[in-house]
Amino acid sequence: MRLTKGADYAARGILHLAKLPPGSVALVSDIAALEGLPNSYLAKIFQDLAREGLVHSFRGAKGGFALARPASEITLRQVIEAVEGPIALNRCLAPWEGCDKIETCALYPVLAEAQKRLLAVLDNTTLQEIAQSDSELLRNLL
Repeated sequence: MRLTKGADYAARGILHLAKLPPGSVALVSDIAALEGLPNSYLAKIFQDLAREGLVHSFRGAKGGFALARPASEITLRQVIEAVEGPIALNRCLAPWEGCDKIETCALYPVLAEAQKRLLAVLDNTTLQEIAQSDSELLRNLL
């Protein structure tokens, strides 16, 4: 299992905003160039992030995107699910699909526990924490 490019780009793009001073607005083209991401794809992803209320979109000469709320209030799970939809390790764990073998399947409890732990990590990891960690890594490299 791995994240799609869309989820990866969403995380990298919104993380860029989280590293800026609060209230800062950035152009998708600038974020794409600085992060080495494809501009047109990132623009589509940022529309998804805006639709989910994670970023605000501003039009005009001073337009661009800004975080819709503090980085400390945006989790990595929210970012991933804004682009990918709900996370499910297997179809039996997806509430919209279900499985008629849950009661008799020895694999189900193992996968359910793995998903529970994964979601807990993603729910408890905020953009602020990742941005701070990234800043510390940069300071240590210099």
